[in-house]
Amino acid sequence: MEMAALEQEFVDFFAECKKQGFSAAEMRAICQPLLPHRSNRCWAVTCALLAIFGAVYLLYNWCDEFSWFVSAIGRLLLLQVLPYWDWTPLYNSRCLIERTLDKVDSGSVSSTTKILERYETEAGNCVLCETLERIPTSSNITFSILESMHLERGWPVIVTDSHQPLTLNTLLNQMYNSSLDFLESDPCDVSTNLMLKKLFNLELALEKIKNTTPTNNKWFLQLRNCQRRAVKASRRFVTRPYYYPLHLEPFYSSWVLLSQNYANEKLREIYLRGLIFVQQLSGHFDIRLRPKQPCQERCPVVNIRLGAGECLIFSTDLWVFSYGTETIESKLVSLATVLEIDWQL
Repeated sequence: MEMAALEQEFVDFFAECKKQGFSAAEMRAICQPLLPHRSNRCWAVTCALLAIFGAVYLLYNWCDEFSWFVSAIGRLLLLQVLPYWDWTPLYNSRCLIERTLDKVDSGSVSSTTKILERYETEAGNCVLCETLERIPTSSNITFSILESMHLERGWPVIVTDSHQPLTLNTLLNQMYNSSLDFLESDPCDVSTNLMLKKLFNLELALEKIKNTTPTNNKWFLQLRNCQRRAVKASRRFVTRPYYYPLHLEPFYSSWVLLSQNYANEKLREIYLRGLIFVQQLSGHFDIRLRPKQPCQERCPVVNIRLGAGECLIFSTDLWVFSYGTETIESKLVSLATVLEIDWQL
């Protein structure tokens, strides 16, 4: 009511001034003292809005419960919009901006850009690996050195002091205590001899592992988390190594590889994309990196035995990854995690 009365008084005041014949310049001079107050009020409102948006942004990035709440509200709103606007093609699309044409050197002829297949790389990349004789190792290192000395050259590298080894029981306890978002998730890639795939349940599989003994059981489990909530939950037990820089994107997908008393002469290939961190937590895995076409004739196949506490880092721009345990040399459980990261130079 007070604001309405104040506005009416201003209307009456301006009407009276107009009757008196005041010009626009004279009215501006009369109202000049009011302008700083209006400006200050606008600044105060702007700062308050920025503070609110900043607080919401921080809560969304640092508080899982709040980000999940906002995501749930967003999904409900999108479902309400669906009858009026079908946004599902955008949701399922890998890229919002299509780029299918690429100009050739002549500038006048266009051709479709060749999309590399799963086992293909640029032919020019072959010169990077044709002289590779062994996988270099490093310790007490920074990511910038790893990037400039090895990764930019397409070379895999092993960091020997990457992390502390971990026992099976410790890893299982961390999985159980991580979050229901992990235990109740549906892995997007799973392979195991513990149960039929159509009956697979992560919590039940972990319970089977916990109740087995090394003497009479041979088992393995590999699973990939790609659902957003499951990946965020897995970050509570899949820790970043000390050389993981702040500017590098968080891993968008994580694998857990576990086996006990299980050997297979044929290594198991898994499809990975991006910059890869393979962290060996316990025991060992035999790893094979095979160059992609057309580099298979020019570059060697690399065989590695990764030990506990070591991390293999490589880029899938050039290499195809396979792993397993070719021979059983002890009763130790083999544990490893694999991180997939979007890597932009």
